[in-house]
Amino acid sequence: MRVLIVTAVPAERDAVVRGCGAADAAEVAVPGRVLHRLRTGGPDGPPLTVDVLAAGVGPAAAAAGTATALT
Repeated sequence: MRVLIVTAVPAERDAVVRGCGAADAAEVAVPGRVLHRLRTGGPDGPPLTVDVLAAGVGPAAAAAGTATALT
């Protein structure tokens, strides 16, 4: 399963990344932004990929960042 979390600013993104507590984290370049990809999941559950992106403030920035991350 994959989850995309979009925040407004990098400080929020970093807090989400720390809160996920993933052992394996990678930075993935997307046009104009950096997406943090975390892989979690344990022996009892299915693997989970969490993508965290700081898209910018406002609905237009959130929409553009989300569209970029999904494509």
